[in-house]
Amino acid sequence: MNRLKSISSALAISLLAFGSVTAEEDAETRLLETNECVKCDLNNAELEGAKLRRANFSGAYLYRANLEYADLRGANFTGADLSNTRLRGADLRNAIFNGAILKYTNFGDADLSGASFVDAELRGARFANTKVDGIQF
Repeated sequence: MNRLKSISSALAISLLAFGSVTAEEDAETRLLETNECVKCDLNNAELEGAKLRRANFSGAYLYRANLEYADLRGANFTGADLSNTRLRGADLRNAIFNGAILKYTNFGDADLSGASFVDAELRGARFANTKVDGIQF
């Protein structure tokens, strides 16, 4: 009987772990197909070079996500958490980061021309060689 309980517990843990991976993959797939990922979980997502023009990331969780060299022109990150996110070399012209959490986010070599950062938290964010023409705070 104890052996059956152990096997059942191991199976349940495996299914839970598999389900969480599937949920993250589903969020990435939905984003790439619809350009929408409102309040979704994209923590640790690998989206380097993705074409996500005018995507809606409102309230999304992108902790440690990789969006390097992505096309994010006009993307909406209002209220999103992008802590430790890599946006190096990304095209972020006219992106909206109002109320976003951008702690330790790397914007190096990105184009932030016309982007809006009203009420954004920028502690530790890096902006080396970043284009900032017309940025709003």
